[in-house]
Amino acid sequence: MSTQRSPLARFEHLLLATDGSEVSAGAVRVALRMAGQCGSRLTVMHMARTDPSYAMFNPGGVMQSEALGRDVLRAVEAQAGTACVNCAPVLRYGEEPVREIAAQAEESQCDLVVMGRRGVHWLERLMLGEAAARVVGHVHCSVLVVPAAADIWQRGILLAVDGSRCSDAAAVAAGQLARRCGLPLTVLAVCASDEMQCDKARDIADRVRDLLRQDGVPADSLVAEGPPHRAILDAAASADCDLIVLGSHGRTGLDRLLMGSVSQQVITHAPCPVLVVKTV
Repeated sequence: MSTQRSPLARFEHLLLATDGSEVSAGAVRVALRMAGQCGSRLTVMHMARTDPSYAMFNPGGVMQSEALGRDVLRAVEAQAGTACVNCAPVLRYGEEPVREIAAQAEESQCDLVVMGRRGVHWLERLMLGEAAARVVGHVHCSVLVVPAAADIWQRGILLAVDGSRCSDAAAVAAGQLARRCGLPLTVLAVCASDEMQCDKARDIADRVRDLLRQDGVPADSLVAEGPPHRAILDAAASADCDLIVLGSHGRTGLDRLLMGSVSQQVITHAPCPVLVVKTV
């Protein structure tokens, strides 16, 4: 699980998806600072809505959407220039932002998508989940979801593990970030109120902690009982961590669209950025 060997620990090319609203403000802020700290290439994309019915009945609206998109991209370019970060702007045309983000991530072969956390209409949220969680389900790379008021992590990183290959991948990425940023890392394993399960969880957390320490990462471990998403959020608050890292099990089909996954619940409710690491 060495952070020096795994390609999962690379953050060489970031894709920032922004709609220019306050929802994206935190994502823009964090993407620029992360690109500066990691020396990453940065692609910035915005989607101009161009579905056929919209273009047919409101061509002026399409032109306005395109002009707005170019303004959004120019604004981010200006911020990137101030931060001494090179960025490549991309204006995509489409009907559905999640689809366009996934397509751009694939075309760019990026290592990480950075996006804001946006809620959707309550009925769509009930059926499909939040837009950010849908992006996690559709892209092949890792995703960093940033609340509007959040900033780059400066206090500590919480890593949630469950002994799976997915959480091992998350541990590699979390360890790399902790080393690069000089931050302490807390390894959390969650269990039910069962002594045998808690002993197993403790073994998992301690194993990951020890491997991280071997790589020079200042790591501690802990075990918590209860619903996983609640335990993760509570542990992050108690340990004063301002970045949460967890693995994605890479579900496909209907599973990735349904409410209830741990990563989706954490993304929806965390006050800090959440990094969901995908396996290759």
